[in-house]
Amino acid sequence: MRYEFLVLSVLFLVPGGCIWLVRPDLRALMKRAVAMSLPFAATEWLFYPEYWTPRFLFNLADHLGFGIEDVLFVAGLGAFSSTAYAVAFRRTPVPHETRVRPWLRAAGAFVLALSVTFALLAAGLTILYAAVMSMVSVSAILLLMRGDLAVPSLLGALVSAGIYLALCLVFGALVPGVFERTWRPGVLLTGKLLGVPLDEVLYGLGAGFGATIVPAWACGWRFMPLRPR
Repeated sequence: MRYEFLVLSVLFLVPGGCIWLVRPDLRALMKRAVAMSLPFAATEWLFYPEYWTPRFLFNLADHLGFGIEDVLFVAGLGAFSSTAYAVAFRRTPVPHETRVRPWLRAAGAFVLALSVTFALLAAGLTILYAAVMSMVSVSAILLLMRGDLAVPSLLGALVSAGIYLALCLVFGALVPGVFERTWRPGVLLTGKLLGVPLDEVLYGLGAGFGATIVPAWACGWRFMPLRPR
């Protein structure tokens, strides 16, 4: 298949689409999480071609540093990883703080994450691990201010990683041999889980951890039990 990343990106839109349909109470969280995730699409040039070498529509990654696939991928990842905890444990976001500036907070978290990533790259870490450590370290800083998000973030990381792995398994079945052809596994986590590079599972964990914390912190929300209709 020529455009394997496009296939993966479309697959990643499916869980969020299902959550959007069955959990209207999570739509506000999803919309903000997706918007906060979109700037990360422009960081593809850090991963390509060092970490992997997919084909991009119109070869945009070679011209712009990212492609249409990146926008779809981060939107889908942001949608389901920000809501995975709430869906799995029947929670809903409710106001916790007043007079917050969510987009200013989100911009600050984005700049801090990029700063940590570049610092780790300068120290010699490969991009996949620099990205994961950046997500975890920034989220850990936010937990110092919002300790109530500690359990949701840990559980959200596990659920998100499970969804991430399942999507990769479907992707591998649709495009046989894609991980061997396209990925360049990291030097720290050699090996695979059910045929999926362990690097990808690690990335799913980090994304779930960060996506559970950052939108809730930025918007001043907390998770509460979902009341029966």
